[in-house]
Amino acid sequence: MPELPAAWAAPGAPAPEVTTATRIASVRDTAAGVERIARPVPLRPLSVLELIDGAIGAVRAVPVALLGWTSLFVVAAALVDFVLTWLFDSAVAAATRAHPVTISDSFGNAYVEYGRTQGAGTFGLFVVHLLLPIVCSGFAVTILAGLLAEPIKQYVDGAASTAPAPARQTRQLILRLSGIAAVTALPRAIFVALYAFATLFIVNEPQGGHGSVMAAVTFIGAPLCFALIADWAIAPSVAALEGARGFAALSRSRKLVTAGRWRTLWTTGLTLTISIVVMLPLIICQYYIANTQGVRDLLNGDPVTGATYWWLAGYLVVLILIQVLTAPFRAAVVTMEYIDRRFRREGLDIRIAWARVARTIAAGRGRSA
Repeated sequence: MPELPAAWAAPGAPAPEVTTATRIASVRDTAAGVERIARPVPLRPLSVLELIDGAIGAVRAVPVALLGWTSLFVVAAALVDFVLTWLFDSAVAAATRAHPVTISDSFGNAYVEYGRTQGAGTFGLFVVHLLLPIVCSGFAVTILAGLLAEPIKQYVDGAASTAPAPARQTRQLILRLSGIAAVTALPRAIFVALYAFATLFIVNEPQGGHGSVMAAVTFIGAPLCFALIADWAIAPSVAALEGARGFAALSRSRKLVTAGRWRTLWTTGLTLTISIVVMLPLIICQYYIANTQGVRDLLNGDPVTGATYWWLAGYLVVLILIQVLTAPFRAAVVTMEYIDRRFRREGLDIRIAWARVARTIAAGRGRSA
């Protein structure tokens, strides 16, 4: 039997130990192997739409049990998002109660209103509410991208599913991915924190004209965050599939993404947009519960009725569902982006094609033996 090539090994990686298989393949095994090889992911550099389509198909190939227990990371991130949003809204509400805004009507009459934001304060409130779920869920998506990388690799490779990794090996991978997730999420977390502090600064001095603070945070922080998002986008897949650790995975990711940063950012943005559009009914439901059933008043620290706490439970369920249903797709896109970058820079598509040919030959010889 010919030796199967290590198609997925990184350039310069040590050669794996040679193993042989002696099981004789039956006709049914050979047919199943051919069916597995006929995958919808073409072996060539992928367009963005092909990449996203491949991610959708790859999620369906991930074992349900793996999707189930890895969703716990997403649930934890959603709860952290909820707590941080609650703390931020309470701080903004307290500031607007103590520092009213002055509003002038068309006749030049001035009115003082408590509990309201305007201008840069309203914009900052919107941005923080928009980015907090993305940052918190992004931490969980980074971990999921590494944990789902192996099944997605098998899906693209057309190989048979292997047994789950030992528990100890999985725990070590989770620790590595958690470190990478913390590093990659740090710039985004700092950016959102600066936006939150700038918003609180503005609402505490509503007539101070401090919108330039928020503009400075935007024009300095946003380009830096975008650059790091692109450079580190595929680090979890590198860590899972190549065994890279810590900053080595980040460096390898940056090397693969070189000359493709705009494409990576476009893919990431399109993935988020698709996730939001698909979850739009649930997002509308979440907004309805928050603003019509007293949940927003509860988060702001206002007195509410006992029934509001039941609505709060429903609000949490919808929030968690939105994150759980979209995180596997976002994680699969990360691994597909990694595969596409290796297609473009290292010819991985050619190496996978040769590996498929070798498996087909091996299956034919096993049948004839």
